[in-house]
Amino acid sequence: MRRWMMVGLLTVAALLAAGRAQAQSSNDRDDDNGDRHRDRFALGVGVGLVEPLNKTENYYMASLRIRFSGRENEEQRRATGDEGIIGYLEPEIGYWKPSSGHRGKGDDLLVGVNLVGVIPLGPVDTFLGVGAGAHFIDSTLLTNDAGVSGSETKLGANAQFGLDLFITRKLSAFGVGRFDLVQGSDDRVQSKVYLGLRARF
Repeated sequence: MRRWMMVGLLTVAALLAAGRAQAQSSNDRDDDNGDRHRDRFALGVGVGLVEPLNKTENYYMASLRIRFSGRENEEQRRATGDEGIIGYLEPEIGYWKPSSGHRGKGDDLLVGVNLVGVIPLGPVDTFLGVGAGAHFIDSTLLTNDAGVSGSETKLGANAQFGLDLFITRKLSAFGVGRFDLVQGSDDRVQSKVYLGLRARF
């Protein structure tokens, strides 16, 4: 998996989503977005790919978004036509391990938290986020040396972008592209791309 392919695919998806969003009237956008974003929590689960050290592995994740800003006064926002950016705090967990025959055994468990800004665009939400967390990672994955044993806890940081395509008011399908930096890793950047479902409540 090459980084330019991931960026290209997400860019195309974002452009298609923006075109579809412009086709809706502004009144419809206000009504839909107001209803959708009244929910305070959103639980997401996803699966995708991670590219550590030029190898592509399966990646699994789950997150809980907690709204902390935006759309507190729906009537005022509808009257002014200001959709604004909605802020979320997003605790997450992520997991991957090398497939058999690749760099020995081991795994990487991420426990972290992100700050996410969501921009509603009709039936689609686009979002940008940054975050930090702890990677409970086997030493063999950090050093790319199958002869090293043990595990370590390392700090990590990420930047991500993506979109949610609403299926119903409470359920959306999402796609995310992100880059993770892990302290002390031979691999300077872990590139990740994943798809999933998000439920609001």
